[in-house]
Amino acid sequence: MERKSNLPLVGSILVGVGVATLLPGISLREGSSPVLGFVLTGMVFAFINQLISCYPDDIRTSPPVMLLILGAAGILQDTLVWLLAEWVGGKLDGFEVDGFLTALLGGVIVRAVTLVLLALKPRRASAEPA
Repeated sequence: MERKSNLPLVGSILVGVGVATLLPGISLREGSSPVLGFVLTGMVFAFINQLISCYPDDIRTSPPVMLLILGAAGILQDTLVWLLAEWVGGKLDGFEVDGFLTALLGGVIVRAVTLVLLALKPRRASAEPA
């Protein structure tokens, strides 16, 4: 049985979080380390996305309806994760999110970047029966 690597997914999520932190409503808490804030937020996203995966197995061959449903569920999930990351950031050094709409826009950005990067990753050679 072949084990599927989650490294491309985690890397894509971290890139999405990095892009979303460029939004004006998402900022570092006063006096906090940018590296620690980014790592903390990325870990929250990666952990939640490992628990609740709203990604198709192969994005290139998935039906469009499935992509829309998983995309909508994923945007909601990422929005709630931004709010969770903001709450965790309040306890530790991390990011501040100005409100639900900023978290929603951040969720859209994270999900879109992640899906695009997953679509662009090279295909794995499939073992076909002889």
